[in-house]
Amino acid sequence: MRELWGIYRVHFWLALALCGADLLCLASTWLPGAYAVPKWLVMGLFIAIFPVFFVAIVLSFTSGAESQLMGPSNAGQFIRYVLLLPPALKLTYGFVICLAVLGFATGGDTAEDVQADASGYYYIHRDRTGHPERDARVELTESEYYEASKSQLRIFSAGPAVFHAFSSFLVLASASAAAGRARSAPGRSYDPAELPKWS
Repeated sequence: MRELWGIYRVHFWLALALCGADLLCLASTWLPGAYAVPKWLVMGLFIAIFPVFFVAIVLSFTSGAESQLMGPSNAGQFIRYVLLLPPALKLTYGFVICLAVLGFATGGDTAEDVQADASGYYYIHRDRTGHPERDARVELTESEYYEASKSQLRIFSAGPAVFHAFSSFLVLASASAAAGRARSAPGRSYDPAELPKWS
């Protein structure tokens, strides 16, 4: 991955580091008992999606990677590019996708915006059967509260993990496209040993 340089290198490793933090938060939701990771960390990682993914999109447009790999007409080229990824990256991205799918599958049914106060544990449910519609309080046991809370945080960790991983992929593709354009620029000469092994 020698084409990673400058802003591409920084953004690639930042996106992967944030993805790793997302996966750790996701994995912690399967531990027994109360949730161990601070909620502010999960929310911070969720918010970080927006600048990280936005910059990755901008890089993909400015480098030309978007026109080469994205869209239905480029599906074959996209697949070939993915197949050229180093084995470690293929395993990493595959692991992220599998863990995120598992997170969504196990968190979707019980995720609720649960709350706790002096009277106990509960969440607010919108009762649409009544006229007029109204909010109804649904009481929970302590174990149900912890499970619903962890399920909600599991969703908020699984989604960012995918976006951060995809951001790192976009940055890598952008770096490859930029390196390819630089190699083909007139008057430029490169040592073959310095060129990326896949682009």
